[in-house]
Amino acid sequence: MVDQQTHILVVEDDTEICRLLRLFLETEGFVISFCHHGIEAVEQIRNSQPDLIVLDVMLPGQDGIQVCKQIRNFYSGPVLMLTACEDDISELTGFKVGADDYVRKPIKPEVLLMRLQALLRRSQGAKLEPIDNVYCDELTINFSRREVLLHKELVELHSSEIDLVLLLAQSQGQAVSRDECFRALRGFDYDGIDRSLDMRISSLRKKIVDQKSPHRFIKTVRGVGYMLASGNEK
Repeated sequence: MVDQQTHILVVEDDTEICRLLRLFLETEGFVISFCHHGIEAVEQIRNSQPDLIVLDVMLPGQDGIQVCKQIRNFYSGPVLMLTACEDDISELTGFKVGADDYVRKPIKPEVLLMRLQALLRRSQGAKLEPIDNVYCDELTINFSRREVLLHKELVELHSSEIDLVLLLAQSQGQAVSRDECFRALRGFDYDGIDRSLDMRISSLRKKIVDQKSPHRFIKTVRGVGYMLASGNEK
């Protein structure tokens, strides 16, 4: 069971899925509300600021990708998207606009619950090492404020990107494996296929101006994962 005050907004137009989600998630102790229209969802999220959003890709009015893109201007909480698509294109697009995780339909309740709990642990403050600032040349990572500065200017990052930076910063100078990243950030092991971590790294590198190889800040460790470079490393 979870804190009774944890509020999840489900944006989904399929009434049967909504009914099943209400039954399952309320049993687990969540407070659930619903929105069934893409355009209405944006204002409802702005007004209610839920702890977590479950957002379907296919919606009337506008699709979930557009909703996610719009709300990231004012909402920093976790967003889990639902998709019936078999290909990876919608997932990769969703990650680019700020989605934190994806679940494919038909929904397996136990899998959905695991993903939700992992996202909530992160957003509600997963315990980190007692570090304040980590420095990597012109990059400053502040743990207590969950901020990343480049040349002393704040870098605008999604919550999932900040989680990734903090994870790498905890092991600065050491490689963090793909399995470690997936377990810490998504609550399950890397399956050898999922490219969402690579997409997130690519987006992060773009925002901290680290796209060109050799990368200055976030290194690729072949066959292992990724590493935040030591402060004096070029």
